[in-house]
Amino acid sequence: MKKTILYLSLAALVLAGCAKAPKKGTNEDAKRYFEAWKQVYYPNATRTPLGAYILEETPGTGASAGTTTANPFVRINYTVRSLDGTVQISTSEAMAKQLGNFEKNEGKNPYYGPVVLARGSAGQAAGVEESLAAMSVGGSRTVAIPGWLLGKDSSSGVPILYSTAEDYEQKVSGPTPLIYELELMDVIPDIKQWQIDSVGRYIAAQFPKKSVTDSIKLGFYYFMTDHPSTPDKFKPDTTIYINYIGRRLDGTVFDTSIADTAKYYGIYSASRTYGPCAINWYTTDETYADITMTLPDAKSGSSVISGFSFALDQMHPHEKGSAIFISNWGYGAKGSSPAIPSYSPLRFDFEIVDKPAS
Repeated sequence: MKKTILYLSLAALVLAGCAKAPKKGTNEDAKRYFEAWKQVYYPNATRTPLGAYILEETPGTGASAGTTTANPFVRINYTVRSLDGTVQISTSEAMAKQLGNFEKNEGKNPYYGPVVLARGSAGQAAGVEESLAAMSVGGSRTVAIPGWLLGKDSSSGVPILYSTAEDYEQKVSGPTPLIYELELMDVIPDIKQWQIDSVGRYIAAQFPKKSVTDSIKLGFYYFMTDHPSTPDKFKPDTTIYINYIGRRLDGTVFDTSIADTAKYYGIYSASRTYGPCAINWYTTDETYADITMTLPDAKSGSSVISGFSFALDQMHPHEKGSAIFISNWGYGAKGSSPAIPSYSPLRFDFEIVDKPAS
């Protein structure tokens, strides 16, 4: 009953606002509704300079996110809700399980946890960026953001940026208002170095006899784990066969060609054919970047990420090895949903095997 009364009160406030003043701008009705919602549910919320409302906040004690120049990337946890409390998206595994959305998707372990976000002119919407800029590591903020502060260009997807609250209210026709729950985990001045440091810590823990100085190329590492049957290189324009396991650096296996491994890690898919994959080697006029892979149930080959193909280029017949590399060699800023978030270093374990019997 209490919730019904609150909704009726909100509706009355909106209607009253509509009766008192004519429509004056792009967001006049939306602005009245947003202000009425705030008055009913969060009358003591703090207004930000651009016109969002801080509903809850716990200050952080670490480094400040500051400007996009100083820290062009941040690592955060977040949950986004509509004004009625319905969760739209979340990085929280617990939240996904609570909503019944946690599942093994397409035979791959979905990722839940902190994600890296780019900031700046091509990064976050104005209302989100305004909140991030005011936060420090370890802090959290729940903020209600009106639609005009969430607007993005329809063709490029780039956030629409202005200098004043009035500009946004009058010029940006954005989506519906949303509530963002933000938790700032880390600030990142240099995304490449941040990944290299992450890989360095991983190598120290998993390969104690190796070090970050053992890279073959910047951000790429290959370690032989079992010797080849011969030191000979593979001949141009030939076909070899491999088994592989792909992992995030948190240890989660997201892909493999081995059925038993897929079952063990809970990512087995009955619709997939497991077994050694055919690797179509490059010719004398090409490079490792031209390597393609054909899955056991596929009729043609497809390209692979550069870290995958460059690792194979280091190998010899019957060799086993592990490649660890930053996202520049992998899926970069976009990641590969649902298993690999943006800017994720990865590990692949390889074994060169004989051609499977027909």
